[in-house]
Amino acid sequence: MREGTLLTKRLLGQALPLLAAGVMALVWASPLRAQTSAAPASTGVNAEQEQAPTITVLEARGVINLLPVVKEIRAKGTAVGSEARPVPRMNNTDYYFFYVYDVKAAQAHDPSQGIGNYAVNKHTADVRVWEVSSEVFFGNDGALVTSDELEQFQEELRKKYGIDPTLVQKYRPAHLAARIIPRELANSAVPLPITEQSANTAQLSCWKGRDSFSSRQARSAVISSAAGDRAYAEVKAIALRPEYEETYSGELCENSVKLFLAKGRVSRFQLILGSNSPTNDCLKIQGRNSCDVNGIQLVDWSKDGRLLLANLVIWRYETDGRIRRLPVIYDIGENKITQPDLYHFFDQYYKTDAYEEKEDPGSTHCDYELLTEGFSPEGNLILSATRPPPYPDGDEPVFCFDEKQTFLFELAANKITRRASNYKVQHYGTWSLALNSR
Repeated sequence: MREGTLLTKRLLGQALPLLAAGVMALVWASPLRAQTSAAPASTGVNAEQEQAPTITVLEARGVINLLPVVKEIRAKGTAVGSEARPVPRMNNTDYYFFYVYDVKAAQAHDPSQGIGNYAVNKHTADVRVWEVSSEVFFGNDGALVTSDELEQFQEELRKKYGIDPTLVQKYRPAHLAARIIPRELANSAVPLPITEQSANTAQLSCWKGRDSFSSRQARSAVISSAAGDRAYAEVKAIALRPEYEETYSGELCENSVKLFLAKGRVSRFQLILGSNSPTNDCLKIQGRNSCDVNGIQLVDWSKDGRLLLANLVIWRYETDGRIRRLPVIYDIGENKITQPDLYHFFDQYYKTDAYEEKEDPGSTHCDYELLTEGFSPEGNLILSATRPPPYPDGDEPVFCFDEKQTFLFELAANKITRRASNYKVQHYGTWSLALNSR
């Protein structure tokens, strides 16, 4: 047989069936996070690489055709397809990357269509199976796939292009990733400088619109009690730029929350609550810890000036979860912060008093949002329960009442009673913009 005859027959005889026009384009799973934009890989091709002999993409597809798994699936009468395309931040200079799939399942949009991801070395015709994951960026190049028929075909390709054992040994160790990242630096990120000041300590974020991403800081006005004690809140939203987007899995924005107090008009402000403190990092919501305190909103002082009230604002970045506000109370006499689990007590309330008014008192679920609005003259909490916004899927929540309700929460007894619909919350603190003594 003349040189190249067997090679030609295999390329033509084993050619993958073409999908009909209009069949969907396949989407590769990406190892990058959703917020990370995929930039083309920097291949850094040098003159030596440009001159090095390489097989064609059609010949690389012939290698894919001879994979044992492909031959086994086809033997069962199942059509197998493959798609070759560059993969962002992978070594597209030395490899052709293929996604191999079940054709019929792909046409039916079946998520189980995938058979595997394979990389064919352009210089050696070696083929590796690899997972679409961050592991490749640490130097995991996947396992070489071998079989007698596959090795025979690879030798024919090497002979055709004059690829001798020296060149095979030179190019076989080429990494799949465009660059290898030290594992200890995989999640490293650089904080961006603060570029904007705000008064919005409740919902400060690194994002302002789709294209504005930077670090921001917010500081509230100062609220003074009848006794002359003063407090203010501060929040920082620090934007993080990953050093290696390929492997970064941390947060892109990190908030820190602080509450400062000055006892008396001439004293300096001292930190009394910080979200980075081990004791202040989490709140109890319905008996479970929630550690995503990203904002704070000062509310008021009690009438006697002994208690300071603030709402801590909880949400998680990059999720569709709701924003919740939970009160924290600082007792200036005892120098102590307490946090009543209001949602727990309201759950109990709604399953008794509220449900007696409904057609199905045996129901076990309804939705509401709580907001602590201030103090009663006696130093208890005044709260409101309102209808929450629609769920992300568009479903309307089942509100526990027909309209907004106002409640008194007795701190000592953990007792809830409903107030009249026209109840007006009184406020006792005095607001000012100046910090005076810091």
